[in-house]
Amino acid sequence: MARERSGGRVATREVVLASVRLFTENGFDATTMDGIAAATGVSRRSLFRRFGSKEDILFAEHDELFSTVVRYLEASPDDPLSSVFAAARLVLQGYLGDPEITVPRYRLVRAHPRLRDREVAMTARYQAAFSRFLADREGGDGGGERSLAAGVAAASLISAHNHVLRSWLRSPEQDRREVWASFDAAMEFVRRAAEPMLRAEEGAARERVLVAVYPGGIGRDELIRRVTAAVEGAGGA
Repeated sequence: MARERSGGRVATREVVLASVRLFTENGFDATTMDGIAAATGVSRRSLFRRFGSKEDILFAEHDELFSTVVRYLEASPDDPLSSVFAAARLVLQGYLGDPEITVPRYRLVRAHPRLRDREVAMTARYQAAFSRFLADREGGDGGGERSLAAGVAAASLISAHNHVLRSWLRSPEQDRREVWASFDAAMEFVRRAAEPMLRAEEGAARERVLVAVYPGGIGRDELIRRVTAAVEGAGGA
């Protein structure tokens, strides 16, 4: 435990990488927190305090990446769809940038149902975050067809992103330029499908219906004056 006792905090990535190697070599179930502590130079107590469990260690960088994506969306000045596409790019970059962790983690997840459940839950977090962002930035009120359109767009984005990601995880030797070309094509596909839905909802939200009630004997000029005043008043509301 020399590193920890000397006051240096072991980086999250180092802990995750060492753990992934142990999981791959010894099996996920056979690996213990004591074994991870010995391999990383972090005390067992500190591991539990920082991560909580083996599953939490395996997905620790997932959680950090999700937090980065949420902060990016909050600060993005771009239009809503471009923002979520850029956020999805950040996620894919996180995977491509660290194959020592992401590729063996993918194989571990496929082999263990409870790890798959954890990954499904993480995917749902991204989808919910993208859906809320699209609904809020498009002026939605959290319900109705606008919220539905945002949810459908977010689900399509997640599906397209995961299609590209899993293709790479199965064959990580792929040229990165090809991976990014596939990603860009997938995002363009989603944009073509999502923009009409979101624009239709935007247009529908801007339509107003004016109901005019007036006395039967009112003159034409007075009727036009009243209707004009009502329309101008509604436009400024």
